[in-house]
Amino acid sequence: MRLPVDPTAAYLVVLLWTSLPFTPAEPVLVLGGSWSATGALWLPLVIAASAVGSLISDLVKYAVGWYAGPALLARLRRRPAGARAADWVEARMRTAGAGVIVPSYFVPVGVVVSTVLCGALRLPVGAVVRASIVGAVLWSAMYVLIGYAGGRVTGDPLLGLAIGMPAALVLGALLARRARARSAEDRQRAAAATPPVSDPGSP
Repeated sequence: MRLPVDPTAAYLVVLLWTSLPFTPAEPVLVLGGSWSATGALWLPLVIAASAVGSLISDLVKYAVGWYAGPALLARLRRRPAGARAADWVEARMRTAGAGVIVPSYFVPVGVVVSTVLCGALRLPVGAVVRASIVGAVLWSAMYVLIGYAGGRVTGDPLLGLAIGMPAALVLGALLARRARARSAEDRQRAAAATPPVSDPGSP
């Protein structure tokens, strides 16, 4: 199947789409990887375009957090997924700082919370950029390679997308389950470490 647009335009679509804050980009990455399996696109360049776009998106969210972080985090916490991600990120940010951005890429809504929180806490932009580059490259490579595998198996980029997206959704569900379990464990440890409040009237 022939790529319906010029390869340069396809790379730009990947870059621009992933640079949009608060927009799911996984389908675009899976499709880009699937087209790479046909030779129409160069796999490393698809990953690079996605990583650059993701870095831009992270910096936008960091800026949003800098100016409106508390209000935005309060809105995110109204949703169960947002509240879980906030708990997960905040528990790890105490020790990892901006480095929490790397694993948060693999937690639903996690990278949104982590980058906004980094801005709200005024963490150094250099540390945020370094962590975002690592997380963006790993995350982009994972989803693009899922699409690539689907394209290689089927020999058709659209069928590759049809196979790759369910695999990506299953992977996302597994990561979400793991994040919920880790968040629950963190809350239990925090509760166990909190000393009981003594009764002022007791001897």
